[in-house]
Amino acid sequence: FGQDIKLNGNGEAMVAANGELLLTDGVETGLQDIRLRLLTPLGELFYDVEFGSLVHEWYLEESTLARRQAFEQEIEQRIEADPRVVLDTVSCSITAYDEKGFSAKASWEFIGEDHPFNLVFTYDGTKKEMVIADVNPRTGL
Repeated sequence: FGQDIKLNGNGEAMVAANGELLLTDGVETGLQDIRLRLLTPLGELFYDVEFGSLVHEWYLEESTLARRQAFEQEIEQRIEADPRVVLDTVSCSITAYDEKGFSAKASWEFIGEDHPFNLVFTYDGTKKEMVIADVNPRTGL
């Protein structure tokens, strides 16, 4: 899984009291990478135009069955793009929706791990804000 600079919920680097950057390790790195991929617009990184997702485009449109299904497929496709994810274990489903927003849940398995991991998506249409949260939060995620 490797290591990376640990980011807080706002995407800012976390720093220890002594001034050193905190690092992720193991599964925590994979979870952070998947959240970053989903929150980053596709093509935004000049050094990796395949990184990111189109999530931002799906939730700004009218909430129709076809749009909700497209959102679910986009989430599944982008999570499966992570090489640490076991193929065919990714699923996403809209759990609630109305004219003000929606909620969705995604789950998958990492290679070598014996349990699924989950993210919850909440879109607040009044604020035009998407929150992606770990169902089982670990420190710093």
